[in-house]
This record gives sequence, C-alpha cells and structure tokens, in this order.
Amino acid sequence: YARATHYILQYQKLTNNRTFRTELFYKKYNDLFKTDDVNGRFIAASNNGFGDAKGIEFFWRDKKTIKNFDYWVSYSFLDTKRDFLNYPSAIEPPFVAKHTASLVMKKFVTNLKTQFNASYTYATGRPYYDIRYDNFSNFKIFDEGRTKDFNSLSLSVNYLPSLGKTGAKAFTVFVLSLTNVLGAEIVYTYNYSANGKSKVAVTPPSKQFLYLGCFISIGIDRTQNAINNNL
Repeated sequence: YARATHYILQYQKLTNNRTFRTELFYKKYNDLFKTDDVNGRFIAASNNGFGDAKGIEFFWRDKKTIKNFDYWVSYSFLDTKRDFLNYPSAIEPPFVAKHTASLVMKKFVTNLKTQFNASYTYATGRPYYDIRYDNFSNFKIFDEGRTKDFNSLSLSVNYLPSLGKTGAKAFTVFVLSLTNVLGAEIVYTYNYSANGKSKVAVTPPSKQFLYLGCFISIGIDRTQNAINNNL
C-alpha cells in the first residue's frame, strides 16, 4: 500500500474576533504507484514511487478593527517533488502551485440590509510536462514549462430582506456574484497530442461566471452559511 507520513507543527492564537494561525509541515510519501503504458492504457507496474512535500502556511482574520467589516488573509508555500505514475524521476507535480495567497473582505451595511464581498486569489504557475516513451521504451520528458500565474478577483452582493423582523420563520438571502471580474486568462495545464507535436491549453469553460440565486431556510437561520459559501 502507498503510505504518507505527516509531521505538522501548528500555532494558533484566538482573541476577541481575531484569529492568527501558522503551520509548518513536512510530508513523506513511500511506496507510491508507478505506472506503465500497455497498448495505450496505464496500468500499475510497481510500488517503487516516492516523494516529499514541505512548506508553511499563514492565516489572519480580523472582525474587530472596523465595525461591520470582516477580512482575512492567507498564504501558503509548498515545495514538493514526487516520482510516481509515469514520471521518469522525482519532479514537481502539475497540480501544485508553489505560492498561493488570497484576500477576502466583507462589509455589511445595516441600513441597506446588504453585505458587499470581494475576494482575490493569486497563485504562481503550475508545471506541465509532455511525458512519452523514448526510443529505448523509457519514459522521458520531451517538453515542459509553467502555466501563467493565476489571478482572480471575484465580487458578490448579499441582500437579507428578513433582517430585523421578529418572529420570522423563513430566512432568505439573495445573492449576486461575478467571478474573475477582470477577465484574466486562466490556464490550468496543457494537453499534448500522442506524438507531442501539438499542445492545447486546458482552460475554464468561460472566463467569467455570473450567478444570481436565492437561498431560503425555514425554521433554522442558515443565513451566514449562504453568505460564506458564495464568496
């Protein structure tokens, strides 16, 4: 069986409406699956794969400094290499971003019964590879690179019409949100043709996504859940 051993050191401080958390981690992977290509199908060939991951994470949230204003900042650094699947050696996996940071802000305007939200996420580009057999039936990297850095700004507005009404049995939240407001080009990875002569970028179905919805909970006030899930 594949095995993962995690070593984690975490420090967290909670005060009145403020949270600070940092975490150091080291993860060791053993007996990962190595695959082989048999007639166009990848099959498990051995458990000789290995790898590790190390990094640090920071998180800060403040709901106290500014009245009716909530924000949090997070950052993570991840350094990892793995030799598994059809990788010819220990390399950085294509699903990893070395640096990731985000900022979320929420401002509630009581008179309007409305909350305005904004979130920004940044991540450095992910590696991509064209791994194929060479003339000696060994897997080899024929092409590699990194995708563009990921940038996404999203905005949303929540309207709470039942706020302040006594004896309310139904709680309603109207949500309007727009992702990737600036229309940044997002590339997740690249797919290669069988002979490696062409590659196609893997992108979202659309650059932007507009959402308009209404959440209704009866008996139990789930207003905060609806707001947090649409940031």
